[in-house]
Amino acid sequence: MAHFGRLSRLPPLCVVFFATLSSQSMSSFVRSSGGFTFATCGALAESLFATDSDISKTDDQVLSWRDDPHLNQSDWTIIVATSDFTTRTYHVHKSILGDGPRRSKHFRNIFHEQKQHHNQSHTTKIELDEQDADAFPFFLDFVYNVKSQHSSDDDSFTLAKNDDFTTNNAVSLRHLGRIFDCESLMRAINKFIQRDLSVNTAPTYLTLAHQYKDERLVESAKRFCIENFAQLETRALIRLPLPMFRSIVLSVLQPSKSSVNRQAEEKESISHQLSELVCQYFEKHPKSLTVKLLLELTDEKVMPKIASESAIGFTALARDLDPRNIPPNSDEWRGLIALCDRCAKVVVDEYGWKEFNVASALEEYLYGPCSHESDSKMDSLLFATSFAAALAKAQRDYKSNSKGSSDTKKETSDLQRENSELRAANRAMRKEVERYKHLLGDTKEELSILKRQSRDVGRKNRGSR
Repeated sequence: MAHFGRLSRLPPLCVVFFATLSSQSMSSFVRSSGGFTFATCGALAESLFATDSDISKTDDQVLSWRDDPHLNQSDWTIIVATSDFTTRTYHVHKSILGDGPRRSKHFRNIFHEQKQHHNQSHTTKIELDEQDADAFPFFLDFVYNVKSQHSSDDDSFTLAKNDDFTTNNAVSLRHLGRIFDCESLMRAINKFIQRDLSVNTAPTYLTLAHQYKDERLVESAKRFCIENFAQLETRALIRLPLPMFRSIVLSVLQPSKSSVNRQAEEKESISHQLSELVCQYFEKHPKSLTVKLLLELTDEKVMPKIASESAIGFTALARDLDPRNIPPNSDEWRGLIALCDRCAKVVVDEYGWKEFNVASALEEYLYGPCSHESDSKMDSLLFATSFAAALAKAQRDYKSNSKGSSDTKKETSDLQRENSELRAANRAMRKEVERYKHLLGDTKEELSILKRQSRDVGRKNRGSR
C-alpha cells in the first residue's frame, strides 16, 4: 500500500477520483512495473482523462441499429419471427427505442420490466407476418432518425437509410406504430397518408387497410374512391377484395353530398362505367359470380343504365349460371328475366333490330341446347328476351316512321314488310316448335315399342334354351 503515497503527486482532481473508487472499482487497475496503471477504468475515467478532441468525437457519434452488433454498443436484442419459421435479429439501444424522442411505449414497458427482474434476458421475441417483418427495419429507422436527443420532428417523412414512406409500406408501418404504441410514427404516417391519398393510390390503401382490418383507414380510402369514382382506373378496382368492391359499387350513385350537383348525363356516364366495371370484375373473378350478387350489383337503383358492351357481357355471364340452382318462380329467376330483358333492349337499341337474325336464332333454339337439354332454360330465356326486344324495337321504329312526311313512305313500307316478316317468322317458329314436340312424342312412343319388343325377344331366347 506504500504505492498510494504517489497519490500526493497527482493533480487534486485525480486524488478525489481515486479516493472515491470502491474496492470493486479498484480491480480495474493492475500492477505493472512496480506501480498501478490503467487497464479498464470505465466511462467515468474515459471522460476525466479524455482530450478535447476525444470528447468532441464522442458527442458526434450516432448510435445505429444497422452497425456491426459487436461495435454499435447495443444493449438489447429483438428477434422477429415470421410465419414461415424464419427469424431476423436486430441489435438495438434501449436509450433510443425506449427513451428517445420517437420512443415506443411498448418497448419502454418491456425495458422497465427488465429492470425489476435483473436475471431476465436482454432479448425480446416478437411474431410478425412477412409483410410486417419486412417493414420492421423501417420502423427502427424512423425511431432512430432524430437530429438530436432533444428534438422531435414528427413531420419528417425521411427514414434513416433514405427510404421514404411509400404507399406500399405506409399501412404496415401504421400497424406497427399502433401495436408498438409509437405516437410519433402514428402522427407522421397519418400525415403522409393524407398527402399521398389520390386516385392512383386509393385502391391500394383500401386493399391493404381491409387486409389489416384498419376500419378508420378503410372508411377514408373507400370514401375517396366513391367520391372520385369516375377518375379511378378500372384495372385497380377489379383487384379489390370482393367486400370492398361490392361496397363501392353499391354506394357510387347513392345520394350523398358529393352527388347533389351531378347532372343526368354525368350519372348516366358513371352508370355505364359501373356496368363495365362489374362485368370485368366477374370475368376476372368467375368464382365470385352468383345469381344473388349479380342481381344486387346490376339492380336499376344501383346501375340505372347499362353500356351496350356490358349488356353483351352480362348476357354471357347469365348463360354461365347453373339454372338448376335457380328455383322456378323465385325472386332470383324473375330478377334474371328482368336483367336479360334490360340487356337485350340495350343491345337492340345500340346495334338495331335489323341485325337480329331470326332464322339463325330460330335454328339455334330448335336444334341447339334448348332442343335436347333439360337444364337449358337460360338459353330459352336469352332467346325470348332478345327476340322480344328486336320485335319491340321494330314496332317502335314503325310507329315513329309512320308519322313522318311523304319522303319516309318508302322506308315505312320497308319497315312494315320487315315487321310482317318478323311476325310471320314468329308464327312459323311456333308451328315448328309444335311440330317438333309432336315428333318428339312419336319418337318416345316408338322407342317404348322397341323396348317392349326387345324384352319379348329376350324372354323367347331364354325360353328356347
